[in-house]
Amino acid sequence: MAEKKFNALNGTKLEYSTTENGTYKAISGLKTIPDVGGTPNTIDTTCLDNTKYETAINGLIPVQSYEFEFNLEEPSATSNIKLVSDLEDSGEIAYWKLTYGSGITVTFRSDVKTTINGGSSGDLEGFKMTLTPIDEPVRTLPIAE
Repeated sequence: MAEKKFNALNGTKLEYSTTENGTYKAISGLKTIPDVGGTPNTIDTTCLDNTKYETAINGLIPVQSYEFEFNLEEPSATSNIKLVSDLEDSGEIAYWKLTYGSGITVTFRSDVKTTINGGSSGDLEGFKMTLTPIDEPVRTLPIAE
């Protein structure tokens, strides 16, 4: 039996583009990523023929907000906090690509909301960026031939 290969999350990157077919730019300092996907709502199909169990079919997956956490770089013209702050301030919709170390990608469009993390003595400064897709995220699996 062939040994299975597994991948760590290390190497995962989040990139954005301001245009649909533009060049993507990575946001450095990515620390945590959210779960992507979800459990669909159910649509009840129970009728009077059912005598013991209710029945249902899968419906749509509810809207999700993805929260990414970053280590905050010293503010400069090219720092991660400056990039996301500029995106947030513009109010524009950006194109996003989340690429896992395995090569799996998830693409979607969203505007940007940020929160500077709180903390205590000895904590590293950080921020959270929330993205809420405005259309269905597309997952692509890099299947080797």
